[in-house]
Amino acid sequence: MSDDQLNDHLFKQYVANKISRRRFMGTLAAAGASATVINGLTAQRAQAATPKKGGRLVVGIESAQAQDSLDPTKYYSTSNLQMGYSVHENLVNRDANLQPQPWLATSWEANADASSWVFNLREGVTFHDGSDFGAEDVIYSMTRHFREGTESAGKAYMSQINDIEKLGTHQVRFNLKAPNADFPMILSDTRVHVTKRDLEDFTGTPPGTGPFKVVEFTPGSRYVFARNENYWGSDGPYVDELEFVGIADNTARINALIAGDINVLLQLDQKATRLIDNSGIGYVVNAPSGAFINLAMMMDREPTNNADFRTAMKYAVDREGIRDNILKGLGSVGNDHPIAPIDPYYNSDIPQRTYDPDKARHFIKKAGLENTPIDIYGSDVAGTGALASAQHLQQSAKAGGINLNVINPPSDSFWSSVWIKKPIVTSGWDPRPVPDLIFSIAFSNQSGWNETLWDHEHFEKILVEARSVTDFDKRKEMYGEMQQILHDDGGHITLGFRNFVDAARNEVQGITPHSAGPLGFYQMQRTAWIDN
Repeated sequence: MSDDQLNDHLFKQYVANKISRRRFMGTLAAAGASATVINGLTAQRAQAATPKKGGRLVVGIESAQAQDSLDPTKYYSTSNLQMGYSVHENLVNRDANLQPQPWLATSWEANADASSWVFNLREGVTFHDGSDFGAEDVIYSMTRHFREGTESAGKAYMSQINDIEKLGTHQVRFNLKAPNADFPMILSDTRVHVTKRDLEDFTGTPPGTGPFKVVEFTPGSRYVFARNENYWGSDGPYVDELEFVGIADNTARINALIAGDINVLLQLDQKATRLIDNSGIGYVVNAPSGAFINLAMMMDREPTNNADFRTAMKYAVDREGIRDNILKGLGSVGNDHPIAPIDPYYNSDIPQRTYDPDKARHFIKKAGLENTPIDIYGSDVAGTGALASAQHLQQSAKAGGINLNVINPPSDSFWSSVWIKKPIVTSGWDPRPVPDLIFSIAFSNQSGWNETLWDHEHFEKILVEARSVTDFDKRKEMYGEMQQILHDDGGHITLGFRNFVDAARNEVQGITPHSAGPLGFYQMQRTAWIDN
């Protein structure tokens, strides 16, 4: 029997539930199949099998936090986004190739210079309270992101909208302040969810158009949702009930998956991938991506307002060590800007900064801080592997005369009490399909989520100008210059680009890895089903 025939035979047995996942993987591995082949076949099983309705999906998340919200202008964490996608939806989604995909909008068209965009909206969609979805909902909910006084993280990129016109009950026109050829991708951002017109109070059971209705949403405590029987889509939802459970400790979260207390785990510790693969109870969901974990050094306070100190820290990072030992090879090294090597806009002309304790010592001496105790705050709430990366940096920095003290703050107060408050913290960001989005939300002086308080006049000028450039090579040159500016002068250290690594028990099917976000770009709750 040839390798292809063996793979096909075993695959059919696996889909028909005649052999276990553990036996399927073990037999293929013994026959010499690569991990890529095995993972590809296991991913296909979810697509090949017939989804079943019923059952309960329990998702273990990194923490339940008091500021969790179903208000898209107030989403904070990865788990909060996952819950938000259960209830609300975008006008535009992202397909497997990270291209704009029609969702609540069925089509769109720009004028000649891409300064005005007409979107046709999906008809027959209703909110959970039975009211019809239409143009007024879009206008109201989109405006919430850029109106005066908004706290939305999306303000930095949604403020490019001048106004939104209602052209019909299911048609709107976005008029921009300047042309933007990538505007549909802006509307696919994880916070740009459509909510019901006039809705401001998102406590209780706020209605959305999404696959699940809110049963209970108690921030910091309990999150339960029920299937929306009137959902407009054709690919789910399938499970009757969905619950998110906060488990702050990584080991406890993994043990809960193994014990069956949860059947999906959001953000698996990379070090535990082999444990899950060998356990026989579940599988790893692995998607290469441009997501990253980073160190944010605030530029308005000591000691991180000192350029020599920031440079010393950049040379103190053993990037290859973090990739190999913390990310377990499930990622790539960074170069102190947010654009990943897999991104077509990546500036490969910037020399890769490498670990150099001699240079680190030179610059820490110039800063007058050699061997001075300095606190950094590390937490996996910001991204799996962030705390271990901070501890790895603590050790590598010693050779350069940098004395770091790693503090692991309580998970449930990281975003409210540490982030954009302490001078040096670990952080983490999902990838964006175009550089404009990540530059706008994380580095623009117009953003409330500018975690380093970076403020660079020329950087801001290029950011705005690049939006109207339609020539790819010219735009790449402009984004490349922005990467160089951040690399040289910014308060951002890219600790590593990381794959999205999650896990699920064998009975859970229908989760497809997606490079735009964890657990199928936050939408596995719609497509997942329980195979008893």
